[in-house]
Amino acid sequence: MKTAAFAVGLAAVAVFFGVEPPSAVKWRSQSLLNVIWRSLGVDIRLKREYQHDFPSYGVYNFSSKSWPSIARVPLSSLSSQEFKDKYVKGRVPVILTDIEPQEAWGLKRLQGECGDMPVTFDRRYSAGLRAIPKWIRKLFLDPRLREAYNTTTDSVLAAMHRKMRLSDFLSFLKKDQDLISTAKQFLSENGKGSPLYSGHIVDYLFPVMLSAQHMERAHCKTLIAEAKAVLHRLTDFAAAGRDDAPEFSAMDSVLFVAPAGSRAIPLHQHGPYNDNLLWMLHGTKRIVAVSPSSTEWLYERPEFGGSEYADRVFSADVLEPDAGVQPDVAHVRAMEGHVSAGELIYLPVNVPHAVQTTEGDASVMLAWQMPVPGIARMFFMKSCSYLEELADFPPWAKKCTILHTLMQDNP
Repeated sequence: MKTAAFAVGLAAVAVFFGVEPPSAVKWRSQSLLNVIWRSLGVDIRLKREYQHDFPSYGVYNFSSKSWPSIARVPLSSLSSQEFKDKYVKGRVPVILTDIEPQEAWGLKRLQGECGDMPVTFDRRYSAGLRAIPKWIRKLFLDPRLREAYNTTTDSVLAAMHRKMRLSDFLSFLKKDQDLISTAKQFLSENGKGSPLYSGHIVDYLFPVMLSAQHMERAHCKTLIAEAKAVLHRLTDFAAAGRDDAPEFSAMDSVLFVAPAGSRAIPLHQHGPYNDNLLWMLHGTKRIVAVSPSSTEWLYERPEFGGSEYADRVFSADVLEPDAGVQPDVAHVRAMEGHVSAGELIYLPVNVPHAVQTTEGDASVMLAWQMPVPGIARMFFMKSCSYLEELADFPPWAKKCTILHTLMQDNP
């Protein structure tokens, strides 16, 4: 059975990265692959059952080329109970419009305040790439990289392990922006290849971007202080009217910097207790948040998921949907919004999301990667009664025990 599963997986990689059949046929093959994965029991997460109908999400309007809008509200206009009931329990994203930093954080200030900070680029894709035999990379991955960026996986791996300072990386942003823009234009005008990011996971490998960079206090004191002030405001908000004020000694923010027009990560869904706070400091990001009940229509790529956080990765292009190419996207229900400097978006538990920096300027963003089970602890401290509303499959009692254990390990 394992041999058969490996053969099916290898064949799928060949179909997906090699000489591809017509687009619609390829995506029907991808749907069939998901069925095979479920049948083999490789990824039981595909069998999730949802108690919510997620009414706030809606289908894509192909005429206006838009999803329903994510609500934009000031945090100061909400109560803790309202936020908990409407957004956390309902699993509805929201953009908080009044989270201004004390001072503006443009690229020049970031370079001046944090430029000496060492940065790394191997957090997301390096281990996965190195695990793929070189001959498979050359056969299936390199042709697309050459087509889009005129590079190879060997060059990408070398770039991922470069040692540099943040100031060095910031100096490359304009060059990276031009690389992405050129790739988009070439693939659009050439007519031989599919558009950039349209289902090719390999498109996200290059240019190498700064993702989930841990900030060192010695090199970035002012920005770290800004992040702590925002987190303190949010925890105070969550604790309003409660005796059990939340404590988050291990909640450190991480830094994302991306060139204009880029997508750093494919459409993905974090683990079952992982929700997100994304705070924009510079530029604008467009975010599409997908209803958790739509995952069966997203062309899952199980071979790219399975991280320690139970992340799932999908090939559906929800930023530029095309039902002629990916027929299943017509069934997807989602929401979208633009998050700009001084705004913060809350992405609830299990909500798949795709993120793109808009054209025109690079983006700088801080995100909080919380101890499991995530930000929901701000609103449901020392209790897991809400699991019946948040959990995606039984048994509730077992999940409750796990949650209590996690809370004790991460007080």
